This record gives sequence, C-alpha cells and structure tokens, in this order.
Amino acid sequence: MEICNIKKLFIIFLTFLFTNSSLAEINFKNLGEKKVSYLDFFLLKFENQLIRRSQFLRTELFATRVQYNAISIEVNFDKKNKRIFTDIYAVMDKRRYSKKNYKQKLSDCNQIRNVIFYKKKGYKFFTQKRDPRLSISVMENIFKNVFFNNLSFSEEEINFLLNSMFIKVTIYHPVNKNELICSGKINDYELN
Repeated sequence: MEICNIKKLFIIFLTFLFTNSSLAEINFKNLGEKKVSYLDFFLLKFENQLIRRSQFLRTELFATRVQYNAISIEVNFDKKNKRIFTDIYAVMDKRRYSKKNYKQKLSDCNQIRNVIFYKKKGYKFFTQKRDPRLSISVMENIFKNVFFNNLSFSEEEINFLLNSMFIKVTIYHPVNKNELICSGKINDYELN
C-alpha cells in the first residue's frame, strides 16, 4: 500500500514539474515576443553609460575638486510630459570633509554633471570660475558623440531628445547632514 502511495506522489510530482517548466517556457516565449521601444532601449543604454561614466568622479590622489564616496544615478521617462529626468545623488567623502570645513556650492553640482557627461570640470583650477572652453555648443557636440553614437536617431530626433532631457544633482554632506540640490536641462551652461 505504501508503494502505491509513493508511486502516486512521484507521478504527481513529475506532473507538477513538467507543467511548471512548460509554463515557464511559455512565459519566456511571450517575453521574447514583446516589443521594446527604441526609446526604452536608448534610456537603458543611456543610464548604463552614465553609471559607467560616474567612475570619473572616483577619489583623486591629489584632489582638484570635491571628493565623493558614492554616486548613484537614475534615469526616468515621464510619458505624460514627454521628458527624460536624470537624477544624480552624490555623497561627499566623510573622512575628508569631517576634517575640512566645506560647504557645497553650485559649481560642485555643475562639476559633477560636467565630469560625468563631458569628462571636463568646466571650471578653472585656481579661480574656480566657469571655463568658457566648455560652451553649450561644445557640450552638445560631446553629448551627441558619446550618447547618440551608433544609434539611428535623426538629427531632428536628437535635438528633440536634448531639449526634453533634464537633470537634478543632489550633493549630500555626511558631516553637516545638509544637501545641495540643483537642476536644469542637461546641456544648460549652468544648473540652478
């Protein structure tokens, strides 16, 4: 009698196993048939590239700008308003800024954006004034070459996307527990 019950349980187990694997296979096939929009593809590629490029902000041996412990980046698309929002959250180096009395500045927000997007600080080393060599047209050309390279967008679509892209940079001071937030269009000369 026990052998019959064991056989029944084994048959039920095999039936359950094959039924679930066939359901998983059907679900996987359905995923393969779903269409991903080209915009979704671009946004994923854009976010991945920004995350990779955030490594340009890693701690420098000889600090020429604010040093950061962590950078996080998130890209979101607002379907209703047809806008792309990039949020960058930077945490200043706690060890360094517990010894130094430093308050975040608007130029720090711009430098974060500039280093990640254009690999340039955009500010002169000694005066910390805006460097005119990183103009809006230079920023736009670098942006197009880096982020629209190997994508089949027309010039009109690229310009539309550029005008629809916004950024918000938040710099958190881990010692003073305050944050500076600035935002604007991706290629604005300066974030506010």
